[in-house]
Amino acid sequence: MSEQLPTPDPALMPRSRPQLTWTDASGSHLLDLSEPRTAGSAVHCELVIADKAVSRLHFEVDPAVDGLWVRDLGSRNGTYVNGVKVTEARVPAGSVIRVGTTDITVAYGNPEMPVTAEPVSFGSLVGTSPAMQSLFATLNGLAASETSIILEGEPGTGKKALAKAIHDASARAGSPFVIVECAGLPREDAVADALEAALTSAEGGTLVLDLPAELPLAVQRELTPPLDAKAFRVIVTTQRDLRKLVNQGAFRENLYFRLAGATVRVPPLRQRTGDLVPLLQSFLGEQADLATRQLVEDLERLPWIGNVRELEVYAEHLRTGDLVRAVAQAHLDAVESDDLRRQRDAGHDTMEVSTIAGVLGSEPLGDIGRMLPIALEPWFLIGFKEFRERWIDLGEREYLRRLMHRTNRSSGAASREAGLERTYLYRLLKKHGV
Repeated sequence: MSEQLPTPDPALMPRSRPQLTWTDASGSHLLDLSEPRTAGSAVHCELVIADKAVSRLHFEVDPAVDGLWVRDLGSRNGTYVNGVKVTEARVPAGSVIRVGTTDITVAYGNPEMPVTAEPVSFGSLVGTSPAMQSLFATLNGLAASETSIILEGEPGTGKKALAKAIHDASARAGSPFVIVECAGLPREDAVADALEAALTSAEGGTLVLDLPAELPLAVQRELTPPLDAKAFRVIVTTQRDLRKLVNQGAFRENLYFRLAGATVRVPPLRQRTGDLVPLLQSFLGEQADLATRQLVEDLERLPWIGNVRELEVYAEHLRTGDLVRAVAQAHLDAVESDDLRRQRDAGHDTMEVSTIAGVLGSEPLGDIGRMLPIALEPWFLIGFKEFRERWIDLGEREYLRRLMHRTNRSSGAASREAGLERTYLYRLLKKHGV
């Protein structure tokens, strides 16, 4: 085994609790904030602002370890911090959050008691980073309740595995656990029948609605009565913020409030790199000694757009000795992280292939060869059949990543643009971990 990298200890320092004060049409308010809350003018919101200029689902406040964060949810009038319009921002003490005509003053109270060490595992999942320990503690508490849960996070963060762990830790553990992959359901005229069958099979257990934003509005309406019957517990796994979709009219508000007993954000791998070593070693199994210090340092600099799922694929390439694929994947992610992200920020959808060559370098292999990453050159020395399979696999994966970025991860829009049946597109996305 190679030498083990030290893992940071959990954050055990006292944390100051944010305090919000504001006055609206219903009077003056003081709130000590200990957990994330959705705020807006809708009476079902966790934090209600009585202001006609405030959207029904306007913003979220999140008391994180590093301070209070505010996130706008696509509101019609915007969210401002100290006069600056923001989509997401950390709020210093003494700042003012303005929504509609209401000013909310932020202060930080006395530190809470020191945080005790939190769990490093939940079901089959492990995580030693403070972000995952906090997540595990939250889900442990929710598992004992019957409340519905929304697990929100990027592709590949492990939302379905977390849903299964919640089910296994609940009183319903011996009952059915049914996942409905909404993006893979048949066309609208057959969706209702497929959903009805799934709802029936989940009775007494847990129903997981994966990507419910892909359901047509008419079908969303039909979901309300069975959810009211509470014959099963509901867990939602989503890549998109359903609150923003409600404000856009793309998701039914009454359905959202039935699903949103608690909303939990699953952090991406790039925000918990302290977990990279134990995850990589677990994926490598008996070949964990491949996770050298230098390799891990290199991997920690990558964005891991596909998150834990992508790390697992990388580890599989490494474990089976397919170093070319492993290196190529890492190089493409590095390009995605730098040049492609800069071009996207400038308003461009994609990066010219020649830019890849400029970043990675290449040998003169003809017109096409000059545009390829050097990591792919050994592919031209293998058998044609294997070369073709690898080339198609790499091309499909990159095509799908860019397609889903352009369409804001809407499988309906992506299937129309690509000219693919939605069920086939969904199988491709699952195959490539996109």
